[in-house]
Amino acid sequence: MFSNVYATEIAGPPRPKILTVTPTPTVKPTQTPISTPEPVPTQKPTSTPVPDTAEKDVSDPADQGTLSRPDHPDTISADKLVFIGDSRTEGLRDAVNDDSIWSCLSSMGYDWMVSTGVPQVEDQIEDNTAVIILMGVNDLYHVNDYISYINSKAAEWGNRGAQTYFVSVGPVQNDPYCSNAEIESFNAAMQANLSGVTYIDVYSHLVSEGFSTVDGTHYPDSVSIDIYNYILDHLEEQRSGIWG
Repeated sequence: MFSNVYATEIAGPPRPKILTVTPTPTVKPTQTPISTPEPVPTQKPTSTPVPDTAEKDVSDPADQGTLSRPDHPDTISADKLVFIGDSRTEGLRDAVNDDSIWSCLSSMGYDWMVSTGVPQVEDQIEDNTAVIILMGVNDLYHVNDYISYINSKAAEWGNRGAQTYFVSVGPVQNDPYCSNAEIESFNAAMQANLSGVTYIDVYSHLVSEGFSTVDGTHYPDSVSIDIYNYILDHLEEQRSGIWG
């Protein structure tokens, strides 16, 4: 286990969690993971907080920040959910606090994913495992490398009985390092060229439903939970994740 990454698998019967969070325009401190002596890496420098006029969630307020069980009668359970990603994935992990396996680190991209992010959890990938990748916002120019590497790994993991998912890079409001036009181009290339990988279009979902950020780039807990629910609801064969 590498010292800078939080990756856990908690045994025991899964149960839903109800979280209610109100988005805020101020940058909240990085949440400290529970039951680990390792420090949580800080997020990459970001722009100043967006003003109160920033785009807000427009979905039902009663549903904001609430974990929701997928409503499918034929739902089955994956033995494992393995998430691989960057600081946005750290936010997802801290918001839902579920029993998945998390390999994520702030400000990281393709090179970290290949050298560390994947290797440190690869021995956990086996039959009936869902491998969920959320990468790219920190290095959109690596799009061809991402495509080649993820396709190769998806074929390898498929031989073990696992399924690979790529979650599109979500939109920003005021990121000094990338624009939504660049993100859309990256996502389009990933969707068109991934093979043996299920593409989950979180970008379109957030643009359609409305979203907010705490600093122009990173999402508040309510949006992270919405993303998590959307991912869970779009896993192949409707895997139910923490709901068992």
